Amino acid sequence: MEDFNIDEMRQQMAILQNKLDNQTIVNDRIIRRAVKHGVSTINKRYLIIGLVALAMIPYGYWAFVKLAGMSMMFWIASCVMMLAVVGFMIFNSYEISKKDFANGNLLDAKRKVAVAKKRDAIWPFFAVPVVLGWAAWGGWEMGKKMENIDYFIPFFIICVTLGAIMGLIVHFKTQRHYRDIIEQIEDLEDDK
Repeated sequence: MEDFNIDEMRQQMAILQNKLDNQTIVNDRIIRRAVKHGVSTINKRYLIIGLVALAMIPYGYWAFVKLAGMSMMFWIASCVMMLAVVGFMIFNSYEISKKDFANGNLLDAKRKVAVAKKRDAIWPFFAVPVVLGWAAWGGWEMGKKMENIDYFIPFFIICVTLGAIMGLIVHFKTQRHYRDIIEQIEDLEDDK
């Protein structure tokens, strides 16, 4: 009688182990799909920012030089700044935008996402001073050309403030997506 119970228990344990293995495979697939979706969202955001930055190069010439009468040096500095943004977006998303990114080792994927997240977190420490200097330069050039600067200063402050708010919103959303991807991979690691 005891042999029958032990054999029955072994069979039940084998069935349970098989179900757990299948559940791990399903969880793995779900996590990999979620990681791919999160990375795709970040890459789309980078693509949009990069395209806007590239579009600002010809638009900047028209708006700054032709329309506002600002110096060519200001426009060239603006172009360099826009190209730096595009370069950073390409550099930071290179490793995580590969097609097989989430198909391989998830620990390696987690490391790559963590590195991209860290670079993205450091980016504002370089970008904000450059943008503030650029905005001050643009304000100074516009102020020289205007007869009544009293109307320009509030407009300039509002534009810079709105730009900063929009930039911070995009930055924090991107950081949240990076954090979500890392947490999803860690959840799968904890299940194993």
